[in-house]
Amino acid sequence: MFFGKFSFNRDSTSPAESTASAPKVDRASKAATGTPSLVAIQGGASARSRPTPAHGLSLRTVDGRVDEVGLVLDTLGSILTAFSRHAFDLPDRSAEQITQELQRWQRHATLGVPVEHGEGGSLGVRERDWDGISRTFTEHRRDESRYVDTAITELRDALWSVVETVHNSVKAEQSCDKVADIQLQRARTAITRVQTGNIKSEVLGALSAIEEAFKTRQTQVQAQYQALAGRIENLGHQLEEAKRESTTDALTGLGNRKLFDAMSHRAVHMHALSRQPVVLVMVDLDKFKMVNDMYGHQAGDQTLVNVGKCLSKVFMRQTDVVCRYGGDEYAVVLNNTDAKVAHMLARRLVESVASMPSPHPNMEFAVGASIGLAEYDGEENLESWVARADRAMYMAKQGSGERIVVAGAVLAVS
Repeated sequence: MFFGKFSFNRDSTSPAESTASAPKVDRASKAATGTPSLVAIQGGASARSRPTPAHGLSLRTVDGRVDEVGLVLDTLGSILTAFSRHAFDLPDRSAEQITQELQRWQRHATLGVPVEHGEGGSLGVRERDWDGISRTFTEHRRDESRYVDTAITELRDALWSVVETVHNSVKAEQSCDKVADIQLQRARTAITRVQTGNIKSEVLGALSAIEEAFKTRQTQVQAQYQALAGRIENLGHQLEEAKRESTTDALTGLGNRKLFDAMSHRAVHMHALSRQPVVLVMVDLDKFKMVNDMYGHQAGDQTLVNVGKCLSKVFMRQTDVVCRYGGDEYAVVLNNTDAKVAHMLARRLVESVASMPSPHPNMEFAVGASIGLAEYDGEENLESWVARADRAMYMAKQGSGERIVVAGAVLAVS
């Protein structure tokens, strides 16, 4: 909708004169007479394309000209009406109370009806409480924003609490299944040694039937866990997007340590449900201290930024969690990825870091990367998993740099 920009002569004392229809006058004549007038400023769409609102004030004066003040008031009234119709409960106010409050301000803005109980006559445009309208609307939107932000945070925390509970249940069930399996094997071995003909055959048949039912139940439960994992993962990505800013490293734009701690925990929990491979990649920069010492911290910061770009180009899937672990160390959680694929990606990262732009024109050496990889084994806790990846990275670091170590086995970079 086209809005004509307008201004009032604030020296005038009569509100009614501000909207009165009057012949168009130029700035010189207005200054000479002191008569308040509405001054149109060119802009927006042409008069032919102006839509006419279907409700609100009359938008034409007696001589047929467009009442631009009416256009603005009608649009403001439409906005307030839309918010009042779609209000929802807040902690301190019900949707009905919010609707009533916004409707009072809507009538005040468009018709001049006093806000308090609608008493008194209609107020002129300049007598209406525009500051009150702005303040009420701003406070309402702020309250809505806080409520939605809190609700998303609580929902996200509740979701991952469920995941952790299921994870613990699965681990306990797996432990019980192992014990039961061991007992079945012992029973089978013991009965095999007994030479009692039909009794032996019947008992062994019963054990086989129990074992088959046991495997079938495991398959069914695992399928249910995988379906649950898929649904939780999709919802988790949506909820995490709402909090991405609080978990972003200010310098590189990657995830920060807070994000790594949260997502690595969740990778362990999700593995118990989906049983999909997940690899932890730890990266440490070679010769980074030399950059800071010889060329200053600005060159060091630029190096960190460049490495961050290399990481983002190599690990580009939505499920890849790329973080600055601390200082010149980085960590990547590769969900649904095995060690073989992770090693291929790590090799690309080494090549990308080696060829990235120099942070200083006088720098005569290149910064390298030492990388450690560890695929989660399904049994260890998070601390053990991180420690394995960190040890692998340390081994790569000790081996003259620009190498990749996977769970203790040194693999040369081609």
